[in-house]
Amino acid sequence: MPHFSLLCGGAPISGDTHTGFFVVPQGEQWAALSSDGCVTSVDGPKTVRCFNTVLTRRRLHVANESQYLEVAFNAGHSEVVAGPASLYEDPLLHQSIRVLAAVSVNNNEALVVYREEISKGGEKTVRREIVHGPVLYKPQSPSEWTHKFSWHGHDSSCLELARKRPHGLKFEKLMLAPSSTYYDVENVRTADDALLTVRLMIFYKCEDVGLMMDATNDPIADIINAVSSDVISFCSARSFEQFKETSEQLNNLGAYQSLTETVGSRGLSVSKVVFRGYMAPQRLQKMHDEAIEKRTKLVLERESELQEQRQVDERLEKSNEREKMKRTMAKAAAAHDAEMSRAKFEAVQKETREAAELETALQQERRQAEIQHLAALQNTVQLQPSDMAMLLVAREHGTPGKLIQITGGSQSVVKVDAEGRL
Repeated sequence: MPHFSLLCGGAPISGDTHTGFFVVPQGEQWAALSSDGCVTSVDGPKTVRCFNTVLTRRRLHVANESQYLEVAFNAGHSEVVAGPASLYEDPLLHQSIRVLAAVSVNNNEALVVYREEISKGGEKTVRREIVHGPVLYKPQSPSEWTHKFSWHGHDSSCLELARKRPHGLKFEKLMLAPSSTYYDVENVRTADDALLTVRLMIFYKCEDVGLMMDATNDPIADIINAVSSDVISFCSARSFEQFKETSEQLNNLGAYQSLTETVGSRGLSVSKVVFRGYMAPQRLQKMHDEAIEKRTKLVLERESELQEQRQVDERLEKSNEREKMKRTMAKAAAAHDAEMSRAKFEAVQKETREAAELETALQQERRQAEIQHLAALQNTVQLQPSDMAMLLVAREHGTPGKLIQITGGSQSVVKVDAEGRL
């Protein structure tokens, strides 16, 4: 569509034919196609004089720090421009320009990159590079590509069992941290032809990426094949009862010799294999469940009997403790009564001794008073000592009914009445 602007300052319209003076703003790039077929680039700010000139605005492609530009030229070659960068798309030079995101490789991750290089002699060789994280990887040349891993992965069509199917796990970034996978080894026969499914959980880690890339395309397939071989060898050497008794050995890494040798030759390591149980056919499982039910019933009965016996023992023990406590309390009460009786007896004895001592003191006082009375009596009556002796003897013998004593000479006469008075 023709567009006319006689005065300077007209705004161009992309794709239209322009005649006059037009202004290309700063920060833009336009292509001017003249009537003779020549194309010139116009970078703003600039005033363009046009005469039947087709002005086309060129698209600006911008890549930030986490992006890069993939530029395909009309000449057939390509270039990679790492961001931050910006580039106007020139149809005369560029076939296409794409803004692509860089690949973020986290810690414990690796990216396997193949790059075509030309030697000094002009020979083309492809070199493999393992990019370890953490890094924000941008391609160094357009002739490189990343390895796309396709391993055995979980089969989602089977919900009851942990099965693996080919190409079930697809990715580009390889996990270097320890990982785990579930796998059920199906249709394993014991020595007595019991058919079992052994359930496992395998913990593994990639130790050498280069050795793994050279040795195998699918390490998960190698792991499940090796562990299946070990489980089949373990079960085929045992009967079903022996398998049940020794199944805890499947938790030991020593039971998986083929697995450890296989992963070691492929740059991997297995740290642990966990036995998650087993599954048996319905008929065998029913018989096994019935046996378990009977054993469980017997165990519960035995535990109930033991519980009752423990309760009886506890009651007897508590009764014995109560009797012992009663005897202890009775003994303590008897000791207390004995101590109280002893204290009472000692108090009575003390009181008796004090009373006896008091009585003795009183007798001594009375005797002393009597002696003083007799002495005063002897002085008053003028009695001879022999008379006093006779008097005291008579008092000691008690009161006689009547006593008459007559003495001759110069001796005195003593008469004592029935009351013992002189």
